[in-house]
Amino acid sequence: MIRIKNKLGNTRIYSKKFKISKTYKEVFSTIKLPILKNKFNCGGLRLKNLFKNCIKNKPLISIIMPNFKCKDLKIAIESVLNQKYENLELIIIDGQSGPATLKILKFYEKDIDIWISEKDNGMWDAWNKGFKLANGNYVGIVDSSNILYKNSISILLKYISKQKYDFICGAVKKDNKVYAGFRPHDIKKQFNIIPSSVVGFFIKLNSLKKVGLVNTRYKIQADYDLLYRIIVTNKMIGRSTKGHEIFGDLGNSGFSSRHSFFYKLINEILIRYRNRQNPICLFYILFGRVIVKLLKTIPKIKFL
Repeated sequence: MIRIKNKLGNTRIYSKKFKISKTYKEVFSTIKLPILKNKFNCGGLRLKNLFKNCIKNKPLISIIMPNFKCKDLKIAIESVLNQKYENLELIIIDGQSGPATLKILKFYEKDIDIWISEKDNGMWDAWNKGFKLANGNYVGIVDSSNILYKNSISILLKYISKQKYDFICGAVKKDNKVYAGFRPHDIKKQFNIIPSSVVGFFIKLNSLKKVGLVNTRYKIQADYDLLYRIIVTNKMIGRSTKGHEIFGDLGNSGFSSRHSFFYKLINEILIRYRNRQNPICLFYILFGRVIVKLLKTIPKIKFL
């Protein structure tokens, strides 16, 4: 076992061997290194034969950081490096953002376990690349526009050490407002049942391998499709943290918020339909939401 301090003075544990944990009926498998056309588009400690593995009493936590031309990349990286926990791996998937991003990645070369910079098919493709490279007991997404709070991994460890939950939903902050809680019984009528699928959401890697990767056919809400498969299709068990146990700040995350009400609604119905939700329920969701939307647009009548 090798201990090395990162740029912020926090210790990380490494090994010369890469040990992959396999699970029964896994849909995808962990890979040690990506297959790239250009070897210069990849870096990190794995290329130097320094690896992180699951250790008894020190579960490995994998953090995947997707990035595309984000000005806050350096801040996001340092928020992960600032974690005190020793067995933590950082995987960065960049969509070929350019020379400025490569300069940052190479600056943190000795602190990133593996980074790749190549053209991809969007954010969900980047997630999937990261999931395949992750080797932890639990894995989570921290976008390059997010900030992971200093004590977040300590909070996560507190929950996964008590009981082996399939996933943990941590409280998050967005625009100075805290979002917390978990309402699994509401998923058949609405998708907004967890604070966020990034920063605060960590899933056991073996559980994710049974569920499968993100479905990239969806341009938006693919994380909701994944959540539906986790909770409804595979009946996995999760737990939320307390409201004051905040994992981080979402920054300007929120890709789906850029799209219209009707585009998101139709996309949600398609996700539910393809996951075999009752067509009668879909009818009520579709027309119920439309009616509520129309009622909100009708100006209120004032009586004298």
